[in-house]
Amino acid sequence: MPRPTAPPRLYLRKRRDGAAYWIILDAGRQITTGAPQSDRRKAEKALEAYLGRKHEPDFGDGHPARVAIADALAVYCEKHAPTTRRPDLIGGAALKLADFFGGKTTATITATACTEYVAWRCAQKDVRAKTRRKHVSASTARHELVVLGAALRWCWRDGLLDRPIPVTLPPQAGPRERHLTRTEAAQLLWGALGWDADGKRHHFRINRHLAGTRHDAILRLQWMPNTTGGWIDLKAGVLYRRPAGAVERGKRRPALPIPPRLLPHLRRWRKHTARFLVEWQGLPIASQERRAWRRARELVGLGSDVTPHVLRHTAATWLLQRGVSVYDVAGVLGCSEEVIRRTYGHHAKDHLRAAVAAFSRRQ
Repeated sequence: MPRPTAPPRLYLRKRRDGAAYWIILDAGRQITTGAPQSDRRKAEKALEAYLGRKHEPDFGDGHPARVAIADALAVYCEKHAPTTRRPDLIGGAALKLADFFGGKTTATITATACTEYVAWRCAQKDVRAKTRRKHVSASTARHELVVLGAALRWCWRDGLLDRPIPVTLPPQAGPRERHLTRTEAAQLLWGALGWDADGKRHHFRINRHLAGTRHDAILRLQWMPNTTGGWIDLKAGVLYRRPAGAVERGKRRPALPIPPRLLPHLRRWRKHTARFLVEWQGLPIASQERRAWRRARELVGLGSDVTPHVLRHTAATWLLQRGVSVYDVAGVLGCSEEVIRRTYGHHAKDHLRAAVAAFSRRQ
């Protein structure tokens, strides 16, 4: 009878110089952990990570009591996340969810468990924040639970779970209504060109490349069709926000006519670049746009609530206030009419006034 293979385990390997390091032994293989003898905790984490990579998800007959939450998240990240625009966001959320739910099965996902997850996340410090005193927001925890719900739905539709499993989400925060006035928009433009509120120009703070679409989309925008980002057709006057041949997923990115007043500026800008709209020495920059935005905003004295996303709110608000239909505004912003009505509906009351006037007219 063959001898059963021992499971992966930690082993203390001593070197000739007397130092000792933890390694992982697995069926004759030796995998380094990078942990010295004094750091057993680091070695245990390395073993845990190794077991996670080695583990094969097992869905059995698909009953929720026999399917691990970690397995559902793992297969979702492996097979579906790469087809999305931001697989890193899905992977980051999956790691936090796996930390909390551990080895629990999908049968343990209840409204109480979801509420406890939100409380657990909101008690943690936000590592992305500039100040360590800031905690994770409820909206962040909500987004992570959305990933959990999407993973469970994907597993059910793929036949890995025998039934859908609901995920209870906390209430969604109300829509942001901050938008720029015409004066503020002009101030921000002057700030991007290096002018401060006192009329003094700072040449080392000129940031002409500030634009009004999503940050990652701006940095990938090129002057010709490509497979990595959008492009601008100066001849036809059209902005294509999707890569050539890309399938529309998640947030919509419709092609848009370029405003006539913007076209001359783009044609002049084209002479100063090679391939990308925003580049340095012929190569795209990594993430300077957010710093440039902050500097322009600070120069003219606008508050921290003026974020790049405010431009989207501003565009929607100005269009609706000028009487553009909800249908056309949704087409410009690449979202549904429902989102426009829910977020900006208070700016589009003309159709209601017409309805009330029709009701009041005599037959």
